[in-house]
Amino acid sequence: MTSGNTLREGSGDLAPVEYTQLLQQIASIIRQQNPFQLSSDKQRLIINIDNLANSLASNTNLSDPLASPGGVHTASVNFTPNCREKFPDLIRQIRDLLKQHLAAIAGGEANIPALVQSLIIDDLTSLTGAGQLNLGYNFRKSNNLQRQKLTIDTNRPGSQSLLKLHKITITVANINQISSQLAQGIRNHIDNLPWEPEERQDIQDDFNRIIADESDMLSDFGQMRELIDTESLGRLKKHAQIVYLKHLLNHTDSTDTEGVIYLRDLIRRLEIIDDYITDSNKADGDYEVSYAGEKVNYKNLFSRAEAFDALPIIPIIDGYLGEHTDKNRGTVEFILGVKMKLNNPVQARGGEESFQYHLNIINPDSKEHQEQIADPNDQETFARRVLRRVFLYYFIFASPCNPLADNYDPNSELYYDPVTSFESRVLPILRDDDDEAKKRLFRGIVKGFTQYNVAHKLAKLRTLLRNLLGRQGILTKDSYPIYISVKKGILIGESDMDNMRHGSFVKESVGKKIKEGLQYISIGEGTDTNSICQIPATITIEDMRYFDAGETEELSWKYHVAGIQMLPVLWTPNSDYSRKFYRDAFPHQLVVFPYDKDRLNKKQQPKEEDFSPSSFVYRFAWMVLAYTCLHLLLDNAPPKLFVSQVRLHEGDSNNPSYAEEFIADLSKTLVHLLSETHRSNSQGFRLNTLDTFKVRNGLSSLYSVLPKRFSLPNTPSLDKLAIIVVSARESDGRFSSKNRQSRLYNMMGEVVSIRHLVDNQVEVERLTTFSYNYRQRELFDKPSILMDTVSQLYRQGYRHFLYIAEAPHTSTLHITRTEQDEGLYFMSPTIIEAMMAQGSDIKVYPVFCDKYYVRKLSNIKSASFYIEDTEQLTHLSKDPHQQAVVFFNLFNGISVGKEEERFYNGVLSYSTILNVYEGVLKDLRIREDLLDDTPLKRDILQYITLFHFSRFEKTTDLQVKLDPYDNIIGDKSVGALSIFKQMTAKVEFNSLAFLTEMRNALNLR
Repeated sequence: MTSGNTLREGSGDLAPVEYTQLLQQIASIIRQQNPFQLSSDKQRLIINIDNLANSLASNTNLSDPLASPGGVHTASVNFTPNCREKFPDLIRQIRDLLKQHLAAIAGGEANIPALVQSLIIDDLTSLTGAGQLNLGYNFRKSNNLQRQKLTIDTNRPGSQSLLKLHKITITVANINQISSQLAQGIRNHIDNLPWEPEERQDIQDDFNRIIADESDMLSDFGQMRELIDTESLGRLKKHAQIVYLKHLLNHTDSTDTEGVIYLRDLIRRLEIIDDYITDSNKADGDYEVSYAGEKVNYKNLFSRAEAFDALPIIPIIDGYLGEHTDKNRGTVEFILGVKMKLNNPVQARGGEESFQYHLNIINPDSKEHQEQIADPNDQETFARRVLRRVFLYYFIFASPCNPLADNYDPNSELYYDPVTSFESRVLPILRDDDDEAKKRLFRGIVKGFTQYNVAHKLAKLRTLLRNLLGRQGILTKDSYPIYISVKKGILIGESDMDNMRHGSFVKESVGKKIKEGLQYISIGEGTDTNSICQIPATITIEDMRYFDAGETEELSWKYHVAGIQMLPVLWTPNSDYSRKFYRDAFPHQLVVFPYDKDRLNKKQQPKEEDFSPSSFVYRFAWMVLAYTCLHLLLDNAPPKLFVSQVRLHEGDSNNPSYAEEFIADLSKTLVHLLSETHRSNSQGFRLNTLDTFKVRNGLSSLYSVLPKRFSLPNTPSLDKLAIIVVSARESDGRFSSKNRQSRLYNMMGEVVSIRHLVDNQVEVERLTTFSYNYRQRELFDKPSILMDTVSQLYRQGYRHFLYIAEAPHTSTLHITRTEQDEGLYFMSPTIIEAMMAQGSDIKVYPVFCDKYYVRKLSNIKSASFYIEDTEQLTHLSKDPHQQAVVFFNLFNGISVGKEEERFYNGVLSYSTILNVYEGVLKDLRIREDLLDDTPLKRDILQYITLFHFSRFEKTTDLQVKLDPYDNIIGDKSVGALSIFKQMTAKVEFNSLAFLTEMRNALNLR
């Protein structure tokens, strides 16, 4: 489903990229080397891209595609006019050269289809598995499933509950008055400066003209409103972390005096940090420190929402449960979940506890510190991580009190002043340029934490909190009033009054980068005389409980893969060990992409630039050639093949090589592109930890996208439901761009079909994927690829569309939005209206989901739970002016790992939006089909559940998969994985966006 070629001509606001030389060099190298080779038994086609990519990367005369990297964040497909003109022919030239080489080993071009057919496994049902990595799998097995209904009840005793949720509601008041209050605060500030009377009036008149133009978001006033709008919620979440700890402290009745003191001290020290970074008596320069050449400002760093998240024990405000705006009352409300981080093991680092993991980042003698500070790709980021933890851990844990000493008094912890010690012992060294002195300081901090047994205090605090959170009794609901304050320090002062004569009112640093203004927003419990604007808010914490509703449903499923052919693709290290393994393990056809797992390691040049240009060139060549080779093979293959992509890795999961990570990300990017016209999936296997259990689960994951047929207890009435999932990732943009709408984005999506066949049989399968490149102003208007997709589905008989996008507005107060569409992104009325225009009887249900966390209070066996009673779910998100209403929750009882690692379980929450589609989509339709108890609603929710079951990736304890959309939405999505560095370390390259342009060029006839 493509909409033609979208090659982008360089925009004056974006950095143009020029790939002509690189593509010409790839073509030149292909002329000299044939990457295709057939094994002696003709069962394996080996495609040696690695040597070609290395040859290109070894060329020292290649120019950077990006001529001017300064200020550029991403640069991928904003082609120069020359590149735009030549690109399609160059891509097809590369394909034709590869085709000639393939023909050479096939015995002529006419024999290519026969060669490709010889590499295809004719029928997946012919594969049988016995726990060996040979792609064999028991597709004929029927699997039994069960789902159980839960209910939310506020009247039953907590001892009967299965799950508990601590819900946080943040309510901001007076939002209709924020602009006027902010304007008056600035007027007062102008009046207090020593102007001449006439000049004061001129300045006031200039300011009044600025605020009269509400559409000018680039003015100082517009930027200040945007700062409050976009950054306040993050600060509120950060403050809610402290409030939640206070709430727990208020409800503890523990006899563990020591643990209670440690909780009080944690709260005290977090508040000390907030006071320290908002101290109006300190200049900005007082907070500036450096390490390894990287400078940071602690005031900026610890004003951000995630400032405390690196602590081993801290609440994490995680999970979006609803949002309401009441313009009449002037309030906006956010309903969020919370889970407690309890010094859990960090799985990515071999399971060491969080506290020790973060100490290793600080400790200059640790392997992690030494490796990452020397890595040119990570040095800048890692230096910031070190400095952040030095400040945070010193303020929270520094203490001369040893809990294991004979005369230890726990109360002494409450009197230690970390500020005085930090400013006398730590800050002077961090401000200096002597990195060796800083390393000695870091060693001393780590040694002191060990000497004074901080780990013992953490263990006590952890036990206290676990016991409190595991209590059956229900905590009372409490509200905590607070104020959001905008500090006077954000405004230009007496020393810079000349700038006001030119229309500037805020400090220059804030105008350049909005997040610099975070330091001037504070949250407190009382009024602040040092502010120009104060906004009242409330944080409410409530203990919600889930109970067994006594309703269970049995169903079964099995794969429907008869007649599906498979092209097996293997990505493998080019070593003797891996070659022997796959030759023994796979006794059938294979397309093999060997790679040197150490090749990218050799491309690093730490003594030169921040990032090695040859690393980008190597990846670029791999990307271009791998996609073109697979496209060439599939052009000569039957339709709707399953392209299975198995990856072998020799590295450890805690320390994979650069090449292994790149190949994994590349294969997942290719899965998305190939799934547009075929079926595809990718799965990795680590050879050093391979066993029968991991093989079975890995193959289950690999085959999870194949069609499945479910047998239901009742016959549904809904014929077809299409689930469309969309997201986008920036491909071309600057860090600070006045014309943000000119930025380029790659829009990506997936379509899942759920069809009622006969009687009680329902089939679930992924139909297709899509990707396309747009300017931002086009992306949220009527993106053609989405409309084409809906139109084609309509012609195939689909009338009901569950339309899932990233949560449309979860991080702003919405006080500056002047257009209804703005801020809704993919959920905008414009897009919904355009989708519905593809057919007169189309029903579109705009939906977004998020995961929140609950605590299991009983030994729930592995099971799938759901809540579909909207009236009960409004207990999670309740307001007469509902705008984002929860209508479905899914939960599985799976516990993985040790007890301390599975304290919480995730719940996926489905929400829809009301009262924003007037004249486009009737709320009545959403209410009837998603919220009211109707047969159609029950079918839709059951179909959603079947989709979750279909994506489960294990062979035993089959349950709903809680994040079936993560390949499109989130940090593990194909959009995130497709990003790697350009030739300059600070510039990112979007490979999916580039490959989308390649696909368009290859598909041109």
